[in-house]
Amino acid sequence: MNMNDTRDLLWLAGGLYGVAFVIGLFKTFKVNWSIIRMAPFLTISLGFLIHTRALYIRGLDVHGCPLGNTLERVQFILWSLILAFLILRIVWRLDLLGSFCAGLSFCAGWLSLLFPGFDSKYWLLADYQKLFSSPWIELHASIAIFSYGIFSLLSIVCAMYLIQRKALLKRKFNKLSSLLPPIHNLEYAAFRLLLIGTLCLTLSIVVGGMHWVHHPEYVTSTKLFISLILWIGYCILFFLRYTNILFGSKFSKVSIALFLIAMMSMGFLNSKEKTVSQDVPIQGELK
Repeated sequence: MNMNDTRDLLWLAGGLYGVAFVIGLFKTFKVNWSIIRMAPFLTISLGFLIHTRALYIRGLDVHGCPLGNTLERVQFILWSLILAFLILRIVWRLDLLGSFCAGLSFCAGWLSLLFPGFDSKYWLLADYQKLFSSPWIELHASIAIFSYGIFSLLSIVCAMYLIQRKALLKRKFNKLSSLLPPIHNLEYAAFRLLLIGTLCLTLSIVVGGMHWVHHPEYVTSTKLFISLILWIGYCILFFLRYTNILFGSKFSKVSIALFLIAMMSMGFLNSKEKTVSQDVPIQGELK
């Protein structure tokens, strides 16, 4: 295990999230020993610190916020998810939410590491200088990806809401549903997360728009179209929820579906890059 290698650190962070998830489930369904009461939170916190170091090291490699390939974007979203959970836990002590977040971070994080094609070493190109040509683009991208982290937490809360609602309708409360907060608290938390995520995404669109006005050649029409569609989608969702036109299980299902659409569109949200000749050597291959 190389503590200065990004991928090794990401494997370790994902493993710690997995341990936190297993301990959380074990505590939920089996026992509630005091010795493991704080174990999930401490394990998630340690995983977050290692996750942060991994992204920091990759940021030094790419000379910017590491958002240049699929692996980096997925890992940054998961990092944002865990950060949002750690902040929310200060005001909302719910370890079960941490178990859900840890489980998602473990599965998605390790899955992204399993495919080498997700981690293209673009920074090793001979003429590579830095990932973003402008600090405004970097700010736009980082805020947008952070908003996706908030929306991923929103999806988890919505999933918890659906579990609690199903238990209430069937009047069959198992160990899992009994540990969930009241259903109205989950709906309130979902609305707040939607508000925060939509504000962050709006700020990202504004910052990106300021750069696009002066340099439209750096933005593909596909990226512009998808970004605006996702932003409009979340704005409509917020309006429908704010006016109580869409709420309850329908709101939760739409929130989860919209987040899945946002994740599937990640591969299309690349800015235009300078064309690199096929015969340009890669650093490390030079003789």
